[in-house]
Amino acid sequence: MARGTGMKDGGAQKAQNDLVLSFLAVRRAIGGLGYFLPVALMVFAILSGRGLGTSISAYYYSPMRDVFVGTLIAQAVFLWSYEGFRPRAGEIVSDWLTARVAAVAAALIALSPTSGPDIPCTLLQCVLGPVAAGWLHLVAAAVFFLALAVFCLVLFVRGQEDSAEKRASNRIYRLCGWVILGSIGLIGVMFLTGLDQRLAFLRPVFVLETAATFAFATSWAVKGDALGPLVRGMARP
Repeated sequence: MARGTGMKDGGAQKAQNDLVLSFLAVRRAIGGLGYFLPVALMVFAILSGRGLGTSISAYYYSPMRDVFVGTLIAQAVFLWSYEGFRPRAGEIVSDWLTARVAAVAAALIALSPTSGPDIPCTLLQCVLGPVAAGWLHLVAAAVFFLALAVFCLVLFVRGQEDSAEKRASNRIYRLCGWVILGSIGLIGVMFLTGLDQRLAFLRPVFVLETAATFAFATSWAVKGDALGPLVRGMARP
């Protein structure tokens, strides 16, 4: 009987371990895709000799369109599948809801591109028109990054800072969150003032989008225990 109990306990422990590994795998996948897209676009810019695009979204109208759309849809799938911690009673901002908002926004970014060259329209462009679809793209991008900032500044930092590694992780999350908000805020200012056009030769929108994307990728990689040496290094006195 004791042996049977031990087997049951072992099975429960294995199931729990598998669940933890599954959570970590999803978090690492989300972080990995965040790193992958800007790097892939920069490698393409170097190898093709075309130079950087004006923004990450501009690559929809390039040979990298499949990579752009495919990466965002994969990101949307992983975010939609992310459960996170169970919502507390009466909790509004939760892992589950924030991940699904980010997932829908990522899908809309991919499926509702900005205005570009005269090529056959996507379904949403045909239905909404290119101008409305372009605005939907911009709004979805803002919602996507804001949701990821919420993960960094609100959800990932929850819990008591009862260890040096937890405190170090929280510092990374907060830094990533403020980088995301700062980058998106600067992009908004540039659009409103026309600086994005006057400074287009510097590709400021692409640079800021890349900074925001790397920031959210780093936060998810830390949450998925993929950057353990970095966290442990920051945790040392």
